Formats: sequence, C-alpha cells, structure tokens
Amino acid sequence: MLTSPRLPVFSTADIAAVLSDLQARASGPSSLRAWAREASVATDRVVATDGLTYVRLAARDDEGAPIVLMLLEDVWERAV
Repeated sequence: MLTSPRLPVFSTADIAAVLSDLQARASGPSSLRAWAREASVATDRVVATDGLTYVRLAARDDEGAPIVLMLLEDVWERAV
C-alpha cells in the first residue's frame, strides 16, 4: 500500500507570519517571484502575472485545507 507523504501543518500564527513576510517583500509579480526563490517556506504553486498574483504553500492548515495567499488591492490575504 502506497502512502502519501504528510504535508507540513501551519498554524494560524504561521500563516500570519508568511502573510507579513509577503506584505513586506512581495508587492507585485516580479517581487513575488524573487520572494518564492528566497523564501524559507516551500510552495506548491506561484502565479505572478499582472492580472493574478498568488501563492499556494506546500503545507496545510490545522484543518487540512490548502493555504492559498493572494495579493488583492496591494494587500496579501488568505483566499477562502
């Protein structure tokens, strides 16, 4: 039987820390790409275009849900 590797679990505080880091260092598509290259947080997907800017972390929250963070109107927030 094959088992999937367990993804890291991020608490609300962990997610808030990533959002704070993104807010400080990634204000648009090019800076998000730089953040993703340098971040200590593993990512599953980074989308950095003029029309859509978001990152999906390679972790889950306390409830097992994916963590997707989006830049909306110059503010990073968690997508629901």
